[in-house]
Amino acid sequence: MSELVTVGEKGQIVIPKKIRNFLKIGKGTKLLIRENEGKITIKPVKLEEKHMLMLLSEASLKKTWDNPHDERWDDVL
Repeated sequence: MSELVTVGEKGQIVIPKKIRNFLKIGKGTKLLIRENEGKITIKPVKLEEKHMLMLLSEASLKKTWDNPHDERWDDVL
């Protein structure tokens, strides 16, 4: 299912109603937004706040963890 939306002045988008209904997204639903290789994914999540923080930390640290300099530790670990 695909829809074309327009980004508003404050960077906001509206998730089309048929997608909200299909994914059961309502007021208060938590959404995880990730950027990966120039693509944005939005995924509804049902997690406790501590789990959400872990996911956000993982996403923000991925570039730090996934770098060629980490390979030199493979022999040590």
